[in-house]
Amino acid sequence: MRVEEMDSYKMMLADMPEALDYWEGQLQAAAPESLRMLFEAVDDSPFALVDWVEGLRTLNDWLAGRGLELKGVEAQIGYVCCSAEAAGAAGQMSHLPALVADFLEVYGCERAVKK
Repeated sequence: MRVEEMDSYKMMLADMPEALDYWEGQLQAAAPESLRMLFEAVDDSPFALVDWVEGLRTLNDWLAGRGLELKGVEAQIGYVCCSAEAAGAAGQMSHLPALVADFLEVYGCERAVKK
């Protein structure tokens, strides 16, 4: 991914310091395939990039709070994607990070492993 593209994504997150921190700390260095998967998920959903980054951060905060991890950015994106898809049409009226939190509360994350 080119520097100019990274800068434009960072600008999208500039109003959300926690999302920007997560992007810079976790996603910016991800493999191009992982980022491509993220951008495709964003494009295929009613949610913006910032919602997806916040959803991923919500997932990782939940995991960290339980001493767990879900290895690989693609697995994490997949979990957030399932949360968004499970909401169906009602998801368009919801906040993706809240959907992820609800999904975690109800179903947990069976693929997570102890750190």
